[in-house]
Amino acid sequence: MSVSFTIGKKHIGSGDIMSILSGHGLLPQLMQGIVVDRVLRTFSCSEKEIVDYYQKQITADPDYIDKKRSQLILDGVQEHDVDFFISRPVLLEIFKQKTFSHQIESTFLKLKSGIDKVVFNMLRHKDHELMRELYFRIDSGEENLHSVAERYSEGRESKTGGKIGPVEMRQLNPKLAGVLSTLKPGILNQPVLIDGFAVIVQLKEKLPAQLDDSMKKQIINQLFNEWVQKEVQEYFY
Repeated sequence: MSVSFTIGKKHIGSGDIMSILSGHGLLPQLMQGIVVDRVLRTFSCSEKEIVDYYQKQITADPDYIDKKRSQLILDGVQEHDVDFFISRPVLLEIFKQKTFSHQIESTFLKLKSGIDKVVFNMLRHKDHELMRELYFRIDSGEENLHSVAERYSEGRESKTGGKIGPVEMRQLNPKLAGVLSTLKPGILNQPVLIDGFAVIVQLKEKLPAQLDDSMKKQIINQLFNEWVQKEVQEYFY
């Protein structure tokens, strides 16, 4: 038996559904939603928690939740599911906190060396002899790294006078990150070979990651995303 559903005035047959979802890259999102909703339906929240979550919207429009409920039904959500989808954002936060909050500190310690940030100056060129000469010019004070980077560097740092950052260590080339991790601020490092370039770096500042509210939220979201990927694999494959 052929099954179809309607979006606005358009009737879409069951045979087209998979093609549409896959073609628009929506299938992974749907799979993730399915595994997450299976868990969220086992949680509950109070009316107050829902009102608190939507407080900004309710302040602007006291009828916001009623209008949202009507819109969900208009969009095709079955009536018995409407309350779930209204409360879903609240349930999601409850689930994240109950499931992952106890892992925050240990995860932070594991990640810390990679999420510490650095600000540094860099100059790179594929002419290794030239870079040795430029290193001695800068180190002796004959030239300054800012102007040399603008004139000679073959990387994007030529547009900033050699300055890069703040940037997380894990986002850098591993060899470059290793060099920076051993440097003291202000010290000009001799040229090192990285991906075919001779690279001169000078650390300006280290910015250690802090376990503040923003970082806690970032870690919880990371743990949640890892959990989702694992659940998708186990449930669908």
